[in-house]
Amino acid sequence: MIFEVILNLIKNILFLVFGWINLPQFPSTLKNGIDTLMGSIFDNLDLVSIIIRWQTLVICIPILIILINFDKVYKLTMWILRKIPMVGIK
Repeated sequence: MIFEVILNLIKNILFLVFGWINLPQFPSTLKNGIDTLMGSIFDNLDLVSIIIRWQTLVICIPILIILINFDKVYKLTMWILRKIPMVGIK
């Protein structure tokens, strides 16, 4: 619920800031292909849930992405911390 409210707020802010940009329509064949792919993925989630619970995947996939890219995440975190003068990291 809170996550949905935050995402809606971010979406509204982005539409306010970038709403004046007029983008062309997305090609219908590409849209149909993406809809078919997403439909097949979400239709087969029951097969995945036989082996692994969905909640486990929701937690583990972001952690796995962070672990794979740990060096980039570390460099980004240290870069942000160096920009804060009160922290005193050089």
